[in-house]
Amino acid sequence: MIQKNNTIQIAYCLDDGYAETTCVSMASMLANTKSNIHFHVISNRLSNENKAKLSSLSERFPHGRWSFHEFSFDNSKFEVGNAYFTVEVYYRFFLPAILPDLERILYMDGDTVVNGNIYELYNTDLGNYTVGAVIDSGSTRLNRRNKVIGFNEDDLYFNSGIMLINLRKFEKYEFTKQISTIVPELYEKLKDINGNWFPDQDLLNYKFNADKSVLFLPIQYNFMDKNSNYLYSLPFCRNYYELKDWALAYSNPIIIHYNSGKPFPLDGNLKDSYHWRLYYEYKALTPFYDPLDEKRIAEYERREKITKTEALFPTNVYIQLFWRDIFVDATEYVKQIIGNRKLVFWGAGQHITHIMAIFASRELYPDIVVDGLAANYGKVVFGYVVQPADILLGKTEKYFVVLCMETKKARNAVMKILKEYGYDENGFVHAYAEAYKRENLI
Repeated sequence: MIQKNNTIQIAYCLDDGYAETTCVSMASMLANTKSNIHFHVISNRLSNENKAKLSSLSERFPHGRWSFHEFSFDNSKFEVGNAYFTVEVYYRFFLPAILPDLERILYMDGDTVVNGNIYELYNTDLGNYTVGAVIDSGSTRLNRRNKVIGFNEDDLYFNSGIMLINLRKFEKYEFTKQISTIVPELYEKLKDINGNWFPDQDLLNYKFNADKSVLFLPIQYNFMDKNSNYLYSLPFCRNYYELKDWALAYSNPIIIHYNSGKPFPLDGNLKDSYHWRLYYEYKALTPFYDPLDEKRIAEYERREKITKTEALFPTNVYIQLFWRDIFVDATEYVKQIIGNRKLVFWGAGQHITHIMAIFASRELYPDIVVDGLAANYGKVVFGYVVQPADILLGKTEKYFVVLCMETKKARNAVMKILKEYGYDENGFVHAYAEAYKRENLI
């Protein structure tokens, strides 16, 4: 057991471009965590005006304290690749030198909001691990790149946007002496794979995977809020990220990370983020509050409603935009009708993990998973072994079935089979029912 720390030490690395988002992140943390919080702001390109705005949060939140650390280094040899990143992305490697008197720090990207108490996160016992972090939500599509940086199939690629760091163990890696050679080397290996390059994150995964120095934390401490995640299966790892863990993240995210689906600007375009409104709730607590945001939000919601009810979006596009709402609608129906029957999911496609996670977040866990394709028998989905669908035959009083296939053609084929098995419309529901109901109305 570690000794509990009453003052939470937080590090942000930023320039003026991230001043507003970081201020919102700080305000949200202070609003939800009553412990004393000491913010360490590390930058070389942050104006005095923005420093004043950040520290002015103490007027509303007296348990916050700010220290500003001026820092720069010669990055000419290893700042390579995606122009999306700024030099500040490398500052986290220098944290042990910048903060020599601290044993641990919670590093936070500025594009986050904290929607719960982080006291327990900060006081997590890291044991012999160097950092605590959360699996990256896109890890299931990074298999090729992971092999290049020495991963085995069961290794997990973490996101470096929120990291609980043991600074003294981190210091021993001597990143600052190595990155001028290792970063360009990794860049050459990875630049043409998956179209992505994450300078700090790839290096940290490369080094920490080698000696298993990462304690994987609950997903709710770095919930990567992107609607486009629907296009990929959710990562699963026994004892780390099982269905119950994803359910908790969907029902109660503590830190929401807008690492791709940004909540800003409010320009009328649909957001690739489910929790984008939270950003503006907490922004209203900061000096960056803009009274026009309320009108912009109202206009956005008006357009979103039109999109849902009147816009002639193809159903598959509508599903990609509003899949969470669609599946929540299905859960409400299931709760009303299932009674004492066991819950069955029919399907083994790439989207079933999202359906299962949303259902589980509403306390609807499957008893079994089945499929009609022999090729899928034995496949494991969130720890459930896919069984042949014919086990449902004639057992209408025992089972209620959720159809997890997206297309109408596949749905109709399965409905035909279920009716042959003796099931009527009270024995099953299509997870995408709301989307196709809308299709019939517009």
